[in-house]
Amino acid sequence: LVDFDLKASAAQSAALQQAAASGNLSKDQERGMSPEQKKQLEELYKKREESMKKNTALNEAYSAAKTAMDNKQYDVAIENYNKAGELDPRQGAVWAGLAQAYEQFAKTKTGADYDTNMQKSAETWTKALALNPEDAGLHNNYALALAGSKKFPEAQAELEKAATINPSGAGQYYYNLGALEVNSNQNDAASEAFQKAIACTPPYAEAFYQYGLTLLAKASLDKDGKTIPVPGTVEALQKY
Repeated sequence: LVDFDLKASAAQSAALQQAAASGNLSKDQERGMSPEQKKQLEELYKKREESMKKNTALNEAYSAAKTAMDNKQYDVAIENYNKAGELDPRQGAVWAGLAQAYEQFAKTKTGADYDTNMQKSAETWTKALALNPEDAGLHNNYALALAGSKKFPEAQAELEKAATINPSGAGQYYYNLGALEVNSNQNDAASEAFQKAIACTPPYAEAFYQYGLTLLAKASLDKDGKTIPVPGTVEALQKY
């Protein structure tokens, strides 16, 4: 921690370093230090104090953000997550929390405000991924944010990455995408996503059901008003 005088004995040097780390120096140790050593130690204490203050502020901001999320105060959560990110941009949990806050805040908005917050959510997921690129869950969450912004090709690419990293979770990743696409009236894309979910995780009952519903939406009516389902509809629902 401190480059003490090389003439000092190994035992003395170790004792001084331990004292520097703990912040406690005996009077004998202090008397035995050179002016240069004392200056270095003062600098160390100053840095440690600054680090402790920063960590305290970081923990307070992060805790405030999580509390705000629990209370659905998403604007407050965003403010505090951003504060935590400025204090330490190396904390993946902060960026993940901020991305979720933007996404939830977007759901309380419409039009341009919705689009802006979903875009911020997607951008923030990339910051979390930059710190943990092999986290399949982060790729999945990023994909959902992209899908929420109707960027379906990009979302599918992220889900492909998630599936490669964690093949056992691929079915769930595609199911999540299909559900979002259904909600966005992207029936054909949803149908494809549910088929991939079925292929990745057989037998996936809920995926068969949702796939059947996407096919049912394509049904037509004959001249007597009777429903004519497209091929595969009955089979999917029977499989479910």
